[in-house]
Amino acid sequence: MVDSTEAYSREFHASWRSSTGRVTVVVIVIALLLSAFGLLGPHRPLSWLLLAGAALMYWFAWILSRQILGKKPALRVGPRGIRANVLKDRKPSWSDIADVREESVQGHTHIVLSLAPGAAAALQGSRLSGNKRELRIPLGAIRKKDQADAVQAVVEGFQRYGGTQAKKAAEAYIEELLAEADFELRLSKMTPVTWALYLMVALNVGVWLANVLSGVSAFKPLPSDLLRWGANSAASVVEDHQYWRLLSATFLHAGVLHIALNMLGLWEAGKQLNRLYGNAQFLIIYFASALVGSALSLHFSAQQAVSVGASGAVFGVLGALLTAMYRHRGRIPGTMSKNVMSSQLVFLVYALGQGFAKEGIDNAAHVGGLLAGSLLAWLLAGKMDETQGLRRRQVTVMAGLLIPAAAVAGLVLTTPEPRVHHRQLFEFHAGMARILPDLQAAEKALQADGKAASTGKLTTAQFVQAIETRHLPAYRKVESALAPLDVPPNDRAAPLVQDIKRGNTLLVAMMQIEVTRANNPGQVDPVLEAKFKAMGDELKLIKARSTERDQAKKPGK
Repeated sequence: MVDSTEAYSREFHASWRSSTGRVTVVVIVIALLLSAFGLLGPHRPLSWLLLAGAALMYWFAWILSRQILGKKPALRVGPRGIRANVLKDRKPSWSDIADVREESVQGHTHIVLSLAPGAAAALQGSRLSGNKRELRIPLGAIRKKDQADAVQAVVEGFQRYGGTQAKKAAEAYIEELLAEADFELRLSKMTPVTWALYLMVALNVGVWLANVLSGVSAFKPLPSDLLRWGANSAASVVEDHQYWRLLSATFLHAGVLHIALNMLGLWEAGKQLNRLYGNAQFLIIYFASALVGSALSLHFSAQQAVSVGASGAVFGVLGALLTAMYRHRGRIPGTMSKNVMSSQLVFLVYALGQGFAKEGIDNAAHVGGLLAGSLLAWLLAGKMDETQGLRRRQVTVMAGLLIPAAAVAGLVLTTPEPRVHHRQLFEFHAGMARILPDLQAAEKALQADGKAASTGKLTTAQFVQAIETRHLPAYRKVESALAPLDVPPNDRAAPLVQDIKRGNTLLVAMMQIEVTRANNPGQVDPVLEAKFKAMGDELKLIKARSTERDQAKKPGK
């Protein structure tokens, strides 16, 4: 205990160099920019909207800046208790406090005061503020380097003036530490080496390194490369019956940042879950979550884009850990369970929110993996559950294998008709890349001769001869190369593919008619002329559709 004979008082003031101060400055800058654009902008409806946004930002900046501009300290610790700006009129004395702890949520430090049973009702929080038996003091307005001192000051003040309650809290804290140490010792004996976690991380990193060494981009791999390595695709799984992609896709990643984030999440949640359930059951949870996530993706993301990543398995491990903490809360020390639940639950909500808000994230795999992992954690017997006999454990393991397998089979069988056929589409793109130089050269040569004929540099006879001897053979060569390239009629890219092939065919036919005209001067075939005009009109429509597609690809469209 700390010597309480000498009065103890500490003050901590808000600062512009704190996280709250920096946010305030950013909000003010945004407000100034919105004001400038609103006042100077030519479009009045938009200007009023910008000015309204600026007013909202100014109001928000004023709320934040009041914590920094006020003369009172942001936090004061003294013999009578704790005073903090964020608590407003609530001024807890030491007799109102049963315990003090530090809590960090997404890097933001809070001091949490647990209220004693006899604490004044005015101190209790509202339903909106969370637990009514706790007071939370965020330290965002205090400089980062001073926050540890602020926490220590509150703890030391509680030790000096908390009396019996401080003594009980210290005893409870020591008891909790001993319980955690005993629990950790039991887990380490049950699962001495978490080799299953190491194996999964090694496999993921090993596959990524193999990708890079084979020439796949380390930062932004092409979808065609990922598909070649085993990415998930509804068309490839359902129509080409390549069911192995449901698993292989979970060991592929779309760049170094993607795999780094997934492996970090897997390591943080996996090291605890692996010890709680053992290596064999950890692998069941991991692979079942990965497969269910991939199978659910067939109904969503994998319909249009190739899908890769271990995130389905990672979400499954995370969901399993949270479920295990709740299910076995009587066997796991309270502080450990609460710390895991608070930190991992915040991350889970944030990650799912990002998945729903941003494009390009396969949230279906996340949700599928999360549901599978949570279910298995509830079904399987963890290492700490000693009430289940061998027979019961065998039954739960069998159920843990059969239920995910049935879910995967059901999801695969009910997959809607794919909207994009990635294998054929990538083959078409690769073929076009090979043909494109010849096609561009043919177009350039035809345009040059057409311009020469229109300016009189080439006579009509010379132009027709050029068509017959140079341009027709070049376009027929392209036509032959395009013939085997195709995608299914229901593919989203089918209209573009059909237009490319049809446009080349029309050019060949029209040039052939030009040659026929030249070889039969003075003869007019009405049927041939009508056919030539119809083909010209069709070619104009194809060019118009091509222009519309190009316009649609531009930003803002």
